[in-house]
Parts: sequence; structure tokens; C-alpha cells
Amino acid sequence: MDLTPQAIQASLSKDWKLAIRLNQQLLKINSADIDALNRLAKALLYSGFKTKSEAVYKKALKIDKYNPIALRGLETLKTYKVERKKDHLTAVDYSSAFLEEPGTTRTVNLIRLGDARVLSRLQPGDEVRLQAREHCISVLNADNEYLGRLPDDLASRLRPLIKSGNVYQAWSKALDIQRNNLANSTVKIFIRELSRSQKYKQIPSFPSTEKLSYAAFTPPELVHVDRPRTTTPEEEDADDYTPEENTETESPSSDDE
Repeated sequence: MDLTPQAIQASLSKDWKLAIRLNQQLLKINSADIDALNRLAKALLYSGFKTKSEAVYKKALKIDKYNPIALRGLETLKTYKVERKKDHLTAVDYSSAFLEEPGTTRTVNLIRLGDARVLSRLQPGDEVRLQAREHCISVLNADNEYLGRLPDDLASRLRPLIKSGNVYQAWSKALDIQRNNLANSTVKIFIRELSRSQKYKQIPSFPSTEKLSYAAFTPPELVHVDRPRTTTPEEEDADDYTPEENTETESPSSDDE
């Protein structure tokens, strides 16, 4: 039985105990499995084993010294604080999180990325939040820190849907963060439509033919006879989102006070 899909699922579900066990089993089969090392390091970190997590990330870098996930993991460790907490987080089932479904899912590259220090703490599979604003949709992490924005055309489509009651869930999917060259960095997220408002019950969030569906989607109250509708992106400064120290807490361990 291939343990890799199970190990990935355990991480997405935040079942850190199972993730540690499965990735350790994979490493017994192949000690140079970079992906397993990175997953193990993340599971150790969020289980409270900060020192052990650092050791595993460094082991991954001995095999591949430019591995971006391991490098980001070590950056995360610099600001991650382990605090004692009695209650463990309940695991969430993300078994179908990244399954593509026409009309209800979309993978998107963010634009106008935020602070590199904040982005470096983001890991694939981390849940992010969409925040509809007046002229854009911002994407925030679990600590409400700004990560980036949706492309303007997609934001124009989703804003009225969100404001009318559509519900979406999103996760980080792929990352390539270059701290000294943010313009060439990439943050890709996966968005899933969870439910639709009654007003737009028959309107798919992500039609296969975006241009044609977009014209049909435009609400009547936004159609102007004298001139075509235009959307001007809000030129908000990412500095409005002041990065804060990551205070996310997970289960503690005796070796990390």
C-alpha cells in the first residue's frame, strides 16, 4: 500500500500524530525522501517539537540545499512560538480539498503579494481566508495577515457572490517565495465553493468559459446604458496589513518550552 497519499491526507487533516507516524514509515523505506522529510518536520513543529522539527528540516537541506519548502520551514521556526495548551485542535477532514470540480473550484495565482516574512511562514495545505473589500478580494492567513489579492477579473466576479451570501473555502496549494525578489515569487491557492446564495443559486462561481459567463452574470443593477461597466482595482497599500509575529499555538512538548 502506498503510504504517501495517506501521509499527505494526515497533514491536510491536521492529524499530526498520524502524519508523524506515516512519514517516519516512508523514511524507513527511503531515508532521502525530501517530501516525507518536509511533511515530518511540519508535523513535528505543529505537535510542539520545535527542536526536532528544525533537525529534520536541516536533514532535508543536506540532501537538497536549495529545497524551497525546507528553507521556508526554517524561516518559520525563527518566529514560531510554542505555548502550552491543554486542548488539542480537532482534526478537520480535507479529504476532497484539492479535487477539481468544474464550476465550483479554481486554482489561482495571487497578485500584489504581501510581506515576505509573512509569506515565508505559509505552508502548502494551510487554510487561508477570502475577504471581500470595495474593489478587490484580499487573501489572509489564519492570523489575519495579508498574503495577496485575487486577480482583478476573478475578484470582480466573486465580490457580489460573496456579499450575497456565497460561502468559499481556500487553501494554499503551491509556493515559491523569494525573500529578496518578491516580484518573482508565486503564491497559488485553491478555492472551493461550499454553498450558494439564493440570489445566485444557478450561477457557477467558476464557469469553464469565463468571458462568456461573465457577461451573462453581470447583475442588472450594474448594467449602464450610456457606457460600459468598468472596474477600477482598489490601489490599497499592502503596508496597511502590518505583519505580526506568528503566535499560532499547537500542542506543546516537553523539549520545547
